[in-house]
Amino acid sequence: MAVTSHLLLLICTYLAAELMGGARSEGVCLQDGKHKATPGPEPHLRECGLYADNSCCTDENIQDISHVPADTNKNEPWDKCGSLSSQCEGFLKRVACFYRCSPDAARWPHPHRRSYIQAVPLCHSFCRDWFDACRVDMTCARNWARDPRGQNCTGNCVQYQQVGLNPNHL
Repeated sequence: MAVTSHLLLLICTYLAAELMGGARSEGVCLQDGKHKATPGPEPHLRECGLYADNSCCTDENIQDISHVPADTNKNEPWDKCGSLSSQCEGFLKRVACFYRCSPDAARWPHPHRRSYIQAVPLCHSFCRDWFDACRVDMTCARNWARDPRGQNCTGNCVQYQQVGLNPNHL
């Protein structure tokens, strides 16, 4: 009986550690041809250094994050309405680094598009700080991914706070 109880306790402890993330997980990369096949160290990762120990991107894959995107760079529509404040740009880069480099991003896959993620849980404080950083920066769409205006702004730019966005929308 004592051996069975000890074994059951050991199994329960292991399962609890797995569920709470206590057991080390290396994660997986989105399988869309734009990410590495498997996560691994990238010691020279500059812009997204948070992921240098275990990354789904290489420094070459994120060159467009290293500077404010321009007309020649269509990957990130950050400056479609002009230059951004450094605070707002910083938040947009953090989000882009998570999507491109994090071995955890694949935990929230889009059901129909392999290269997309959705419903990633974010802390309210992160969303509030992001909104505050971008509040007076200009945008032309409420959701760049879903609104075609986000890919091709034509002078209809307004401040984030005027689009009806608030921290809950980020």
